Amino acid sequence: MKREEKILMAIDKGYTCNPITGKVNGIKGKLITSKSSNGYINIGIYDDEKKKYHIRAHQFIWYDVYKEIVDCIDHINGIKDDNRIENLRSVTQQQNTFNSKSKGYYWNKRDKKWKSQIVIDGEHKHLGYFLTEEEASKAYLEAKEKYHKII
Repeated sequence: MKREEKILMAIDKGYTCNPITGKVNGIKGKLITSKSSNGYINIGIYDDEKKKYHIRAHQFIWYDVYKEIVDCIDHINGIKDDNRIENLRSVTQQQNTFNSKSKGYYWNKRDKKWKSQIVIDGEHKHLGYFLTEEEASKAYLEAKEKYHKII
């Protein structure tokens, strides 16, 4: 079942949301607080045959406000259960990966130096080898600031 079909089924069954607070309520008005293993608020919906489907709360709220399905929704402040509409934005998958907590550098055993790199449009860009971890980190953070901007 496609995401829009799941959301429409949830609406039809009586699920509601408050985009200002980012809260979703179930059929009987009960606040949905169940989280997926990676921290997102997860809505569980049963169809008429008792088959269970899942929707992320941020996708439900986005659809409620904008009446559209987008590929990727970013939580601006990085808090996965903060689903206030002001904290959500439509981004590309690449832009969403910019939020990754990866360091962008590592110890290269062969060369016995710190190597720094960044991914841009799916391509690894080598930023250099460094004598200290701090220099490698600085190079990565500067590149991240330059290349990973969400407009």
